[in-house]
Amino acid sequence: MSRSARTTIVFALISGTLMLPAVELLRLFWTWSTAVKMVLWIDLAVYAVLMARWSKTAPGLLAMPLAIVLGAALWPQSYWGFFTLALGVFVWIRSGVCFNSLPLRAILAEAVTVIGGVLLLALFGGQGTTAMALKLCLFLLVQSLYFFIVPSDTTASKRGAVQDPFEQAVKGLTRVIDGLCQ
Repeated sequence: MSRSARTTIVFALISGTLMLPAVELLRLFWTWSTAVKMVLWIDLAVYAVLMARWSKTAPGLLAMPLAIVLGAALWPQSYWGFFTLALGVFVWIRSGVCFNSLPLRAILAEAVTVIGGVLLLALFGGQGTTAMALKLCLFLLVQSLYFFIVPSDTTASKRGAVQDPFEQAVKGLTRVIDGLCQ
């Protein structure tokens, strides 16, 4: 299991667990729906930064997409529009900004994880904060499948990431032995 998949699973569990207290805290300032949207925006922002770190992408590239979703989160009466926009920006950040080197695999991975995650949410009923926390956790758990379909390590190595120290040592030793043999 890759580090990205493992971290996504842990992030899903933490996000689902913290959603209820975070919504209750934010309800001191906003309505319930705005508080839920803000918690989801915070989760999206944190996860986007994690994906940027995994893919060695500059975090500044995330500012515009996240600002658009923040505007939708604060816009009154935009509950379903916010979810649709947030989902679109999530896909844009993951496959367009962070992991964009394997286009056919990325499209397949996005289709499987996003459509599967949305279908799972549609099957799971409930509109309260507890139900929303479970839905968030389930959605993010399904998103971890993306990193099984599109390995993040391949993408990182194509962008010039540091190789495994053992492999570097083997290559260095090979160069030394080749130099001695000539």
